[in-house]
Amino acid sequence: MRVTFPNPLGPPITVDTAHLNSIRERIPRSLPSLQRRPHFKLFAIIFAIALLFTIHPKPPFPPSYSVEWRQEGSLPQIKGNTLMGEGKSGRYVKFDVPRGTGFNHQLQRVLLQHHLALLGNRSLAFEPYVEDDTYLPFVVSRWPWRSARIPLSAYISTVISGFEKFSKSPRAVPAHYYRNVCPSRKEQLHAIRNDAQPQGDLELVEDGQSRIHQIQVLLAGSQENCVRITGEPFDDEFFDSPASLDLYDTFVKSPVMKHFSFSPTVLAIINRALPSLSPESLPYDLQAVSQATSQDIPKSTMWRHILAMHLRRGKNWEAVCEEKGQRSAPFVSFNKLPLLPGNENVPPPASMGEAARMGLYRAKCLPQTLEIIARARRMRKNHPLLKSVYILTDADDAWINEIRMWLQSEGWNDVWIGKDDIYPEWQDKEVGVAVDMEVARRAGVFVGNGFSTTSSNIVLLRSRDGIHPDLTQFW
Repeated sequence: MRVTFPNPLGPPITVDTAHLNSIRERIPRSLPSLQRRPHFKLFAIIFAIALLFTIHPKPPFPPSYSVEWRQEGSLPQIKGNTLMGEGKSGRYVKFDVPRGTGFNHQLQRVLLQHHLALLGNRSLAFEPYVEDDTYLPFVVSRWPWRSARIPLSAYISTVISGFEKFSKSPRAVPAHYYRNVCPSRKEQLHAIRNDAQPQGDLELVEDGQSRIHQIQVLLAGSQENCVRITGEPFDDEFFDSPASLDLYDTFVKSPVMKHFSFSPTVLAIINRALPSLSPESLPYDLQAVSQATSQDIPKSTMWRHILAMHLRRGKNWEAVCEEKGQRSAPFVSFNKLPLLPGNENVPPPASMGEAARMGLYRAKCLPQTLEIIARARRMRKNHPLLKSVYILTDADDAWINEIRMWLQSEGWNDVWIGKDDIYPEWQDKEVGVAVDMEVARRAGVFVGNGFSTTSSNIVLLRSRDGIHPDLTQFW
């Protein structure tokens, strides 16, 4: 009989038991039988696990991010260079961040929290991105293994670059350093009043800019060195409401947005792909990205030949689209900017019938194959410089390869699927969403999903770069 075992390090292993029996028959009977030594099997399993953790092969192990963790732990502001007022007597603020959600769900909050920290003349204590809330490096029962915690600096450089010094503000520090200098007895704690914390002492106003001012006054006016705010000042309800548009004009021009860049880890992946993506473009200066040395930010050119399309399809997304249609939900966050084509009829008027409304939401939230091909064709007709298509997606391979086939038959020079063509390597996939976002930020035309926080953050970055609204659209 032939028995097949899964092998995380390569192809499956097939064993012929008849061959094993012949080997067993040749073993001298004087040798102790393994079956009589139950502890041998346990020892073998423990040894195999110890060996795996020692050599840490990739795959099956996710990346260790040792460089990024080490860099966060050796920032000058936590190693004695406290010229901006950090250190044991510095002024800090720590906010709650969502855990176990998508990266962009956390990013849109962290950017606003950093904005608040600068306004309040405090150092932001930033958390890593938490994919899975576990004490282990990864959830053993979930395959393929992925990092439970990823340093935020593996995604974005803003938290480590020290750009705050140009505003004469304290620089951001990792949360573990905050916990060392701000034990609970030294914290001034404020709880945002909501359904989960009905006794909270901080009731936030609805208007976005007024809310920013409200928290700024609290942070700047407090005499305590350590301020911690529990609850989310920018929750899902905030991003669903018009509040994000209230603060847009000041936020998009803030130092946090002016100096924002993805991390050297992310940009190094794009540098490797530049000969394919844009052969004439200069590579990113990774040293300049990791350490801000000038208030003047070098402008990156647009890749005018690329049409970037965000095709959201992941787990449960169809149910999300259904729920959005049932409650006539608006676009998320900065996707609601009024000058952007495609958001003018969302949410639809109350008089629209249910069937028409659900059809509208399916087209906007879950475009089908022929709709995608037709939009790409129309974009090329309207923007003749477009020659190639870049697809940001979490869809399964069968569906997205069908899209690729259709687009190739339409005569596009290149059809890139980010996760397959630009960052196919195991160690790059966990930060792949940021690679996608950087390509979409620079694309000649971007077609986003109005109900996606990933598209919203891309919209924000393209708006910051001054890209004409007609070049940023939605399904």
